[in-house]
Amino acid sequence: PISRFDGARLSTGVALDFPRSEFTNVAATSYTGARVTGNPASPAQPIDTAFGAATYATYQLNDDVYLGLSLNAPFAYVSEYPETAASRYQATMTELFAYNVNGVVAYKVNKQLSIAASINLQYYDSVLNTQLPTTPDTPSSLTDVGSQIKAGDLGYGFSLGAEYQLNQQTRLGISYRSKINHSFKGDVKFVGEADNLSTLQDALSLSSLSGKANFDISTPSMLQVGVLHKITDKVELYGNANLFGWSAFKDTQIEFNNGFPDVIVDNGWDDSWWLALGAGYQYSEKLKLRTGVAYDWSPTPSNTVSPRAPNDDRMYAALGLSYVMSKKWKFDAGYLFILFEEAEVRLAGGNNAPRGDLSGDLNLYANVFMFQINRTL
Repeated sequence: PISRFDGARLSTGVALDFPRSEFTNVAATSYTGARVTGNPASPAQPIDTAFGAATYATYQLNDDVYLGLSLNAPFAYVSEYPETAASRYQATMTELFAYNVNGVVAYKVNKQLSIAASINLQYYDSVLNTQLPTTPDTPSSLTDVGSQIKAGDLGYGFSLGAEYQLNQQTRLGISYRSKINHSFKGDVKFVGEADNLSTLQDALSLSSLSGKANFDISTPSMLQVGVLHKITDKVELYGNANLFGWSAFKDTQIEFNNGFPDVIVDNGWDDSWWLALGAGYQYSEKLKLRTGVAYDWSPTPSNTVSPRAPNDDRMYAALGLSYVMSKKWKFDAGYLFILFEEAEVRLAGGNNAPRGDLSGDLNLYANVFMFQINRTL
């Protein structure tokens, strides 16, 4: 909890995510079973570079009560596949951004125990683009129509936390963040050549080539347990375990008001664990060095892995430092390497049938750079 920060403080940080990815061994069919060809055969860099930022402010109201406010983006993801790729009937553009405002109140029960509670306001913005075949028996990008969905929603949740100083060497912490339910209200439009649009509208008896698109998504809850233990005045160890409630991410049904058939995306994700171990070394009075490793188990069942969210288990390795520039200023920097297991896309049958089959393998790793500046006011 923020009760460890006396006075008034302000922190601002950024994260730059540079992924490297390639979608290989791609094979696809239209919903009639006709083979879909694509160019390029193996799309490179479908997972886009991402940028994140966060600002935190804390204020000590009195000896026991502390207030906090944060502005951050807990979910930020962009993927883009060429509209000519063989995977185009499953996904082209995906943009998911969540913007979170979090107000916190912390109370110091005694010298050992502090508790905190917060309200989370979250605005979620999404873009989901796909290509549609108007000649499914002879699929061609020249006769495709683009489907573009843009939707957003404001939701809310809560967080609870506690920290206990077991002794001078060991500190324990636990926190819980609730899931947030989002009911997206948005728009859909179909774009392409006039003849292709006319063919699609006649085949599906659409009332118009644009309309409303509504669907529900829930972001996961998170239970986190952490421990810090000082071995010496200079060396400390960290341990952290997170349980993500991804089972809240159920199948997504997108409903349209212009006659386009409902789209059902199989999700059925499972709850998953994230475990981390780290160490810190106080190199000098001003400089602290840190390192750590982590493992994240994928929540996505193998039969629902899609090019939109090509999840699989992943490993993390990190380096970081904190440098005290003066009594009022401190600078933090970090580097994180993320290596994914090869994500196998195997979409076939069931609710996926109206989009055809898709198989392929996505190889992905990422370099993430983080910077934060801290000011004591």
